[in-house]
Amino acid sequence: MAQKKKRRWDPIMRKWEDEVEMEEQRKAEIAISLLTPAGKNPYYLFRGTDCIAINNISELKDRIDLLTGNEADWVASWIDYLGDKETADMIRERPNEFKRIIIERYEERSGF
Repeated sequence: MAQKKKRRWDPIMRKWEDEVEMEEQRKAEIAISLLTPAGKNPYYLFRGTDCIAINNISELKDRIDLLTGNEADWVASWIDYLGDKETADMIRERPNEFKRIIIERYEERSGF
């Protein structure tokens, strides 16, 4: 009868696996909060007499050309409200690049 190979317990590898799993779960939670924010108020974009309600980061990306540089701080606050502090901080650090940051974050999170 063949003997089973004993697997050596590697606490460092297990810890690393747990950290990777937790990071993936955190990314998935942020993706959900940005793509399907339950119970969150939309971002209202006022243009003349029109008011456009933006409900998630997908809609924000689709209407990105309607935004001006002056709205970067408001967008950052809304993104933070949805649950993505990391993106909000990036926008606050580089407000003139907020459109690119939003598009990149959408592309990263839409895969989750």
